[in-house]
Amino acid sequence: MSIGSNIKRLRKENDITQEELAEYLGITSRAVSQWECERTMPDITAIPVLCHIFGISSDELLGIDASRNDEEIKNYLAEANDLGNQGKNEERTELLREANKRFPRDYNIMLKLADAIVCEYSRKKIKDYNEVFGLCGRILAECTDSYIRYEAIDTLAIAYSYDGKDEEMLSLAKEMPKSRFSYESFMLFRWRGKDDVTEIQGYIQFLINQLICAIYSYSGFYENGKKLLSNEERIKLFKLQVKLLEDLFPDGDYQLQAQLGEIACSHLTELLLNENDTDGAWEYLMKGVDFAIHMDTYDFDKKHTSPILKGFSSGGWIMEPCGNRSQCMLNWLTTDDKLDALRKDDRFDVIISRLKQVAKL
Repeated sequence: MSIGSNIKRLRKENDITQEELAEYLGITSRAVSQWECERTMPDITAIPVLCHIFGISSDELLGIDASRNDEEIKNYLAEANDLGNQGKNEERTELLREANKRFPRDYNIMLKLADAIVCEYSRKKIKDYNEVFGLCGRILAECTDSYIRYEAIDTLAIAYSYDGKDEEMLSLAKEMPKSRFSYESFMLFRWRGKDDVTEIQGYIQFLINQLICAIYSYSGFYENGKKLLSNEERIKLFKLQVKLLEDLFPDGDYQLQAQLGEIACSHLTELLLNENDTDGAWEYLMKGVDFAIHMDTYDFDKKHTSPILKGFSSGGWIMEPCGNRSQCMLNWLTTDDKLDALRKDDRFDVIISRLKQVAKL
């Protein structure tokens, strides 16, 4: 349907005469009649005024099939998400660039493209984030959706960090609300029934990841060039991370959280070796291998069975350049000289064999 036909339909639906519409717009009723007869077109400056009068979007006024566009955008975003889960970072970026050319005003596509570029470039150690700065800058200048704006600030801050622009990153961080002002914090005592289960489980998963990552970051703090915590204290914290995961997921259904356990166990292996606790190092090395293999072999669509996230799926993950987690652990075990004390044990070859089988997947 043409813009003239749309104006005529919308005018009648709103019980507005040609004369009244002309008066609103400061033009003659003949001009309105000419539009509706499709002899002339409204000036571009009249479009936002017409949209305001009729309470519609410019797409609807111009006769653009918004529903079809929405479906195309949805398909682009779904395909991009699938590519990301498969670790196909370059393909995901190019697909979203194509989508951005097709729908240059869609802020969700801009946001996902910016995130994809950061993900791809950070793994390739490319320090050229001007495209990300432009996309996020446009979102912040034009978009009024607060959720998309906060996502853009977060993506922009990550890009600044990778680009070595620490002052810009810290400046953006100050624009973000404190955690107690978040939607989840607001809803914590307002979620009530089964319809809220997915939201609260998503929040629980987020809190698990945040808690363990915060403990991990704290254990690496320095003071005057030395670790703030002693080796003994760091060992206690890393053991706490592993125990938290084991207690929270008694069924062993760690899914995406397995990587947190693998990282903690790798640090424990080295720290315990430094304390000449070979038995302890072996205990956590074997746990770390189990975590890595679980990370690489669990079904992305499978639901948790442990009570904390029962029925919830963590989703997929983006593979690192070195390969899956088993391959990364394999690289560490076969190249790090600090692990020489473990290589003399027959169990070491068994572990290497297990990891090699999964690293090929």
